[in-house]
Amino acid sequence: MASRPASYTLRIASAPRAVRAVPALHPRFTRPSSTSSPKPTAPTKGKGNVDNVAESISNKSDIPPLQRPLGIPEHPTAVNKTWKQKRRDMLDDDRAKEKTKVLLAEAKQGYFHDYNRARKGGGGKLWIAPSVLIREDRANYFPDISGKNLLGTNVHTTDLFAGKATLVSIISTRLSEEHVQTFSQPVLEDLEGHPRFQSVTINHQPNSLKTWIVSMFTSSLKRTIPKEYWGNYIYATSSWSELDILQPLNLDNQLLGYTFLVDHNCKVRWAGCGEATEEERQNLRRAAAVLVGRMKGGSIKAEGEASA
Repeated sequence: MASRPASYTLRIASAPRAVRAVPALHPRFTRPSSTSSPKPTAPTKGKGNVDNVAESISNKSDIPPLQRPLGIPEHPTAVNKTWKQKRRDMLDDDRAKEKTKVLLAEAKQGYFHDYNRARKGGGGKLWIAPSVLIREDRANYFPDISGKNLLGTNVHTTDLFAGKATLVSIISTRLSEEHVQTFSQPVLEDLEGHPRFQSVTINHQPNSLKTWIVSMFTSSLKRTIPKEYWGNYIYATSSWSELDILQPLNLDNQLLGYTFLVDHNCKVRWAGCGEATEEERQNLRRAAAVLVGRMKGGSIKAEGEASA
């Protein structure tokens, strides 16, 4: 059964008006309306946050295409690092230099850096998603992310992804949730209930105060989301490593929503961010259908695969 994303929202008065949103605390769960519609209508955009963004991103000349396959080069593991591995990482000169670069870059950014970028044309969209699946031999792996699902169980994405095509949505704000819905809704209408397809939502809240507030509303969220979807809605409350997760997945703006199509082997075969264009929506629908078709040994043929 496909997992259907849900949302929670908390208003912050100090944030700029255009993006006055952080982690969702008002669940708005809706089931896909139908699997029979050949051209599903995109979800309605939320007021204030993404109004007119679709119009501004229709001209894609200022937004570059995805430049590289996202992910990490080695297959992830759900096993925690041993002390020996942690010590090796700490003594790695190249890793230390990269961490220094990251810290220097962060020091140059203002507090409202992400907010200001999100207010620019295109809603701060970082890249245009590929038109077809990234080739399997060139695709990288989705890094392991751990958290607690709505069942109260600690889970790892590496375990969840095994054996299925997975539509992954990463959210942290109300705005980001609206973004991922523009990508996911048509795909969920197409593949809802398919045995080899699932949807996973990762709600990342590294701030301890936000995490505490979200935990207070967990019971409310459970009343909104059908129980069969609880296992695939994950709260990730730990701080994510810049080198191991944020940079590999190009999560460069915490206000945006990110959507990934991951295969049964944890490889990232497609990636989008921000609000979807109509072309991106249709490309994701085709990519998901092709990936699921290949997994079941079907005769569906890809129109092509990205070489990068």
